[in-house]
Amino acid sequence: MRGTIREIKVGKLLNYYENPRHAIGSDEEDTLKKLFAAVGNQYMLNLAEDIQKNGLLGNQQIVAVYSEDEQKYVVYEGNRRIAAIKMLLDIDSFGFLDRATLDRARRIAQEGGIPDTVNCYVTDEQEAFLIMERVHSGEDKGRGTKQWTPREKEAFIVRQGNKKSLSYLVSFYIKKYFEGFDITLVLPFTTIQRIFNNREVKNMIGLDVSDESTFTREKMQLIIDASQWIAAEANASGIAVTRLFNKARMIEDKLLPWLRDYMQNCADKAGKKDAEAQTQQDETAETAEAGDAENSDEGASTAADSGANGGTNASDQNDHGAAGSGNSNGSGSESAGSTGSAAAGAGSGGNRNLPYFFQGLQYGELNPNDADTHGVAAVCRELQLFSDRKLVVACPIAASSLVRAIIEQAIKYYSKKHYIQGQDKLIWEDIKNLTKLSKIIDKYKQNLHNYITDTYMRQYFMALFGNYGDNIDPLNWVIHRPAEFQLDATTLIELPRKGLLALINFFIT
Repeated sequence: MRGTIREIKVGKLLNYYENPRHAIGSDEEDTLKKLFAAVGNQYMLNLAEDIQKNGLLGNQQIVAVYSEDEQKYVVYEGNRRIAAIKMLLDIDSFGFLDRATLDRARRIAQEGGIPDTVNCYVTDEQEAFLIMERVHSGEDKGRGTKQWTPREKEAFIVRQGNKKSLSYLVSFYIKKYFEGFDITLVLPFTTIQRIFNNREVKNMIGLDVSDESTFTREKMQLIIDASQWIAAEANASGIAVTRLFNKARMIEDKLLPWLRDYMQNCADKAGKKDAEAQTQQDETAETAEAGDAENSDEGASTAADSGANGGTNASDQNDHGAAGSGNSNGSGSESAGSTGSAAAGAGSGGNRNLPYFFQGLQYGELNPNDADTHGVAAVCRELQLFSDRKLVVACPIAASSLVRAIIEQAIKYYSKKHYIQGQDKLIWEDIKNLTKLSKIIDKYKQNLHNYITDTYMRQYFMALFGNYGDNIDPLNWVIHRPAEFQLDATTLIELPRKGLLALINFFIT
């Protein structure tokens, strides 16, 4: 910190002629005229009204440099704020503005509370330029100001006690029901709001923002499936989702028929399942009745034999009773096991509506002119083909090779596009000399927090690759020794659903 905080009269402050927001001004009036034209009169009035109501924000200091030539302070950071205050203090000197703008400025000024002195951080030009760069050049790998994402903005609004949006509730409940799954890896947060908050779509699904009990697991599963279908439609057509599902009518024309088919399919499956359960229940009841009748006949026969023989001794009765008890318990255990197995089977049916294999890969935004994308895009295209045509069962060796390839290509692509947290160095510099995927993954695990800043993606990475031998080595065995080892199709199809699809999308988008 080189400068000092000083209270300066607004009349002693000059707007910066060379402000990057506009062309270079020739004098103070020309500079203000160019600034208003560049920013927009309406936006400047909104800022002026906010200053009148709330004052200057305490964390946003005006940065000024004293000019010996002008005998005034030149504003390097905070030009819009100072210009807005100047307008409210001396409206008549802003004759270049239209009448409507001037009239509104007068109404704002009449409310009072306009400061004629402001606290400024006075420093030299070198530090002023550094501050301007940090404030206005974006995140800049962590050095500058990081803007909130739409989801972070919504979280802030909700935490202040305001109403929750549909997209916020969808994201929240999908994470709750599906082990932290991030739906924004499939569709952007604002796109989720625009599509699923459509009145017709929302009514068909049965969502009510004022009643969170409507955000059930089944409905969140539907939204996951619909989102992945939407992303796949956009990829297949080569058109961005925001264009393909743009206006309300476009959303309704494309999505409502899909929702009807989806919900009818679910209803048909539920009906079939209920019928099968009823049939099984009837068969069980018939078997039990037949067994009771047989036991009754056997009991009568035994009683007759016992009467004919004059009865049995106590020891015989005890032994027979023990054997009978053992058989009864054994039968009971078997029955309980069967019921448990049936319940487990019903519970595992939750995957039936999930996308097949790698449906939902988000590779449509990869730059075709970027050499780094060629390998990953080629593998993505073939994975999409395998998924759309459901070829895994027919070609498990080829499917294994593609899964192995997309893991390596996606990690390498991500490494070439992202910097190590806190360093001005690409991740690629750490792994480019590693020839084995196992070594690359080990390097990632050693530096995971500095390579992947997203908490959920780190969790997915460790769940999938924490034990290399569970998920990746079998893929290597298929490639190198297919005569001795092959993965079954079910294992391959389930792998993307365990977080691999979300992780690959994170790497390549």
